[in-house]
Parts: sequence; structure tokens; C-alpha cells
Amino acid sequence: MEQKGISSGAGGCKTGTRFEARLALVPVVMELVAAQMRHAGAAPDSVMRAELILEELFRNSVLHGYGGDSDRPVWIFAQAAGFCYEDEAPPFNPLADRQAHKEPNPDLAIEDQPIGGAGLMLIRQLAKRAEYVRHDKRNCLLIEV
Repeated sequence: MEQKGISSGAGGCKTGTRFEARLALVPVVMELVAAQMRHAGAAPDSVMRAELILEELFRNSVLHGYGGDSDRPVWIFAQAAGFCYEDEAPPFNPLADRQAHKEPNPDLAIEDQPIGGAGLMLIRQLAKRAEYVRHDKRNCLLIEV
């Protein structure tokens, strides 16, 4: 984990902490963002929603974007209103509507639910505002909670 400035481009993170894409770092990433948000004055409910969204994004970067644990980068910058999240994985907009991933059916038991898509729905529902851009070969999400 290293702190550094990031070439931001339109909609990018201004500064951030660089993490390696490793599942073991999920708790570290979540705690750092929560601490930064609390320090900046975020409400407890906002911090909780940010942690849930962040966990989903980070896990998706590691498992799907990079294909497993790696030293590939993920950058995160947090403030009171939310956080900015960037990775260098292949282009993927988790905010886009996806026909293949339908929302869970409340009438089905958990074991009968189709796999995939629930985390993307979680991101869209928990964020007050979310924006995706692709710049400098990076996925960038701006999440306001």
C-alpha cells in the first residue's frame, strides 16, 4: 500500500492510496476508507454504505477484473461524501444495465437464485450518486453515499 498522487483526467481520482489486488487486503481497504471518511466527518450510515460498496468493488476487481490475487493496482481516495475507486482491469461499468444479470427474485430461495448481479444491484442501490468513466486505461468510479 502506498499513497501517491494520481494523474486524474476528467472524473478521475485526484490522489489516492494504491493497493495490490489481493482478497486478504479487503479488511484493510475497508478500514482505511472508513477511517478516512469518519475523520472527514461522514455520518455512520454513510460509512457503512461505503464499506459495503467498496467490498463489492474490490472483490470484483480482484476476482473478475484481474482474475485472482495479483500485484495489479487499485487506487482509492475517500472523503466525507464518499470515495473514488480506480483499477486497471479491462473496461467494466458496474452501473450499466446488464440483461444477463437480473435482480434477485424475492420469491426464490437463496440457493435457487441465479449467480451474479446481486453485487451490482447493491452498488446502485446503496450509493446516493455513482458515476463511471474510463480514462487512461483505468476504470474509475466516483461513489457518493
